[in-house]
Amino acid sequence: MPNCPNCQKPVYFAERVSSLGKDWHRPCLKCANKACGKTLSAGSHSEHEGKPYCNRCYGALFGPKGYGHGGTESHTFLQGTTGN
Repeated sequence: MPNCPNCQKPVYFAERVSSLGKDWHRPCLKCANKACGKTLSAGSHSEHEGKPYCNRCYGALFGPKGYGHGGTESHTFLQGTTGN
């Protein structure tokens, strides 16, 4: 019986969620960003260095600069440039 990569306890068949090639307890499959911690569904998230991230956190942490937050945080402006 495999152990959960998050809590290291055995994962029984009835409680198993498979993702990233591993078996998890459903509440243990959550975003690796400590500020988020959102519980994830198998296949509806992203992976970085073997850890699961919700798509929003993955985009904000590892995607193009400014991606994933919306509003005024979505763009990076350089102050003091004129474009000439």
